Amino acid sequence: MGLFLQTAIIPDCNEAAVKDTVASVAKKYSRQFETADGNTASEYHIIDLIPDACQYYTYEKGVGVLFNEDCMGYESLACAMSEELRKAVLLLYIYDGDYWGYFLYDKGLEIDRFVPMPDYFEKVTQDETAQIKGNAGIIAKYFHVDKASIEKYLVFWTGSMQRNYSEKAYADDEFGQCEDWQMADFMKKLGYPYEW
Repeated sequence: MGLFLQTAIIPDCNEAAVKDTVASVAKKYSRQFETADGNTASEYHIIDLIPDACQYYTYEKGVGVLFNEDCMGYESLACAMSEELRKAVLLLYIYDGDYWGYFLYDKGLEIDRFVPMPDYFEKVTQDETAQIKGNAGIIAKYFHVDKASIEKYLVFWTGSMQRNYSEKAYADDEFGQCEDWQMADFMKKLGYPYEW
């Protein structure tokens, strides 16, 4: 089994507010893996979120949180945090060491999402593909960066790209265009380098 990792960046926020929110979300919505059968009363599917095992980092423009190992939440975690904070939350993840992606929520509403391998689990429709392609313009607006500095990350990984996975999206990147850790290059361009 490969790496499963989830981290979030929250612009215009402080560490105390993020810590309080993680604790609140864990208390209200998190379930233990052994008891989470999918039929909980919660609208969110969050498993094994342990606030004391999360790590936090304060950046110039906001806060980052690295969620504890074995935590599963993805869009539910992004949505719940965003709703509680009443702010934008960008949850980034690495899935099984195979790819990275993100969910952007603002005040509990999904704004954008990105998955570079849309057919990873099963074939998806053209409409479904359009919903997970990511939008560099939206991300640029939320994080006050130049769209051109991030748009090459938000592409679907083709067979040709995967064969040449070590080629970089941008010359100053550390990781290749089809590597799961390209997520760290993307975060750095947003002004939130991966610091854990």
